Amino acid sequence: MGAASPLGLILDCDGVLVDSEGLASRVEAEVLREIGLNLSVDEAHELFLGKTVAGVLETIEQRTGTAPTPGFTYNWAFATAHVFMRELRPVPYVRSALEELNRRGHPMTVASQSPLARVRMSLEVAGLAEFFGDRVCVTSMVARPKPAPDVYLLAARRMERAPSACVVVEDSPAGAAAAFAAGMHGILYAPADHAAPSGAGNIRVMRSMDELPGLIAAMDLEAGAG
Repeated sequence: MGAASPLGLILDCDGVLVDSEGLASRVEAEVLREIGLNLSVDEAHELFLGKTVAGVLETIEQRTGTAPTPGFTYNWAFATAHVFMRELRPVPYVRSALEELNRRGHPMTVASQSPLARVRMSLEVAGLAEFFGDRVCVTSMVARPKPAPDVYLLAARRMERAPSACVVVEDSPAGAAAAFAAGMHGILYAPADHAAPSGAGNIRVMRSMDELPGLIAAMDLEAGAG
């Protein structure tokens, strides 16, 4: 009997593929000072992590009592792009992991909360776009953002895989749990310098991206694909 198709991989972008979150929080703190909202980089990170653009703008309005202008959004986008072009790097070991998984024949799709233009730029700048082609899914393409499973299910359809034949790699416990609830395998990327997450349940925790090929190989065997 022939082997089953390799598992499809669905990867978050920010914090999983590209080391962007500190850069994005720095920009957010800088542009917010220009409209009178003073936050540290750490405060901006905690306040806006995992939010869509609409969610960030809504949070700013709640904090300031005034809706951000289109000019603010424009400046925020260009400031982010400028910093990313100069400083964005891939997450350590992720490129070698993707090369190995691509060699094994695993289809790969990005599923991100960020705008499509930002995700595509991030992948290009970090040198990772070649692994995904047009298989980039963002929450503006679906009815509900994360932690709803909609964007993960769209990514599975793009790869022509059933949810049970997909593995989601997230750096958010809520995102990994949502993927697991959708019937997918979940891997939570929690770098070694972060506190160990609690209550992960059946979600596997990965401390370094160089662990990813081994974890996927084990899942392939468990699924009868090896």
